[in-house]
Formats: sequence, C-alpha cells, structure tokens
Amino acid sequence: MNQQGFIIEIVDDKTAKMIMQRHSACASCGKCAKLSSETQDLVVEVDNKIGAKVGDHVEVSMETVKVMKATMLAYVMPLIFLILGTAVSFFVLNSISFKGPLEVISGACGLLCTLLSYLYLKKNDQRYRDSREYIPVIVRIV
Repeated sequence: MNQQGFIIEIVDDKTAKMIMQRHSACASCGKCAKLSSETQDLVVEVDNKIGAKVGDHVEVSMETVKVMKATMLAYVMPLIFLILGTAVSFFVLNSISFKGPLEVISGACGLLCTLLSYLYLKKNDQRYRDSREYIPVIVRIV
C-alpha cells in the first residue's frame, strides 16, 4: 500500500512525521493521529532511512501483509478473546451445573477477556513500535 504526503517534522535520525490524506484501509490502525475532526489529513510516523527533509513530498509504502497483521492485532484479537472468554466460561459453568445467571456471568467473563487483550496490546505497544515492523517506510522523494 503506497501513500504520498509531506514531511512536517524530523523526530530522530530514523523517524519522521508526515502529513497525508486519510486512506480508508488505514483509518484506525493506531499509527495515525487525527489533526482535527474537520479534516481528513493525518499525521503519521514514518521510517526515514532515505533522509528526507522537512517539506519534502514523499511516497511511503507499507506491505499489505503488515497492514493486515496490524489490523488483526487491533481488531480481531480482542474479538477472539471476547468470543472465547464468553464461550469457555459458559461451558465451564454449565458443566459444573452452576445455578446462577449463567449468561450474565459468561458475558462478563467475555468482556473481562476483551479488556485483558487490550491491556496486553497496550503493554506491548512500545515493543511493536520499537520493532518498526508496522511503520510505513519512505520509498522515494517525489
């Protein structure tokens, strides 16, 4: 997936910030910070190995597989935790002949598992950032 934008800030010798138009595939991946509610422009951290300068018009690329992997981490993992937490707790409570509000407790366990998945993602956020696996790379100055 390729996008174009302008470099607005150099963060360090490997990273820059660029402004670009919001793309439907990356609308909420977590790497973008919306500037305001009225604009479709995004500020994105990008890998600046080629040494682009502030004001340069650049093209960035991120492999589709990595975009899908990041989407899976952000959206599918919590959903799986919700479903598994609910289903497992339901079957365990049912197998021990629990006489209380089975569905309510199972639903609460599912929500708790979802919360745990978000806490796991938050705890490992810095590790994902440091790996630079999910950060777009500047491929050329336009």
